[in-house]
Amino acid sequence: MKRYLISYALAASAFTQTAMASDDEITSLKDLLWENRIIVANSEDNSDELTGLFRQASHDIIDRDVIWFVLSNNELQTNYKGATSPNLLSQIRNQYPLSDNEVILIGKDGGLKERISGLDLERLFGDIDHMPMRIREMREKQSGANEP
Repeated sequence: MKRYLISYALAASAFTQTAMASDDEITSLKDLLWENRIIVANSEDNSDELTGLFRQASHDIIDRDVIWFVLSNNELQTNYKGATSPNLLSQIRNQYPLSDNEVILIGKDGGLKERISGLDLERLFGDIDHMPMRIREMREKQSGANEP
């Protein structure tokens, strides 16, 4: 009987953790792996300008599965549709120390692909478009568009 109670308790615990993890709140950039590419821009002075640039390029961002984050002082802005953990800003800063006006590109595999000064979306989109996974995605979209 004791064995069954322990098994039940473990199963209930696993279910609770899974239910909590399936919530749309992200607590780490790792939560986005294999689904999204990530651009993180650090700006102390022009965060509104950067978010405006990201929003203007929304079609290209959606097409490339990009989630972006703009870090400024104690504020985090993003196009992520779900909730973000209150600790996400400090988690990103600890994992990827960025100087002011520095931008990083993280691939779907979680690897750091680019670190540049200033937001250059054309360059970042070009880098993304040369990634093997992105090339495969474009081929699949093209072949899907050609089917009747």
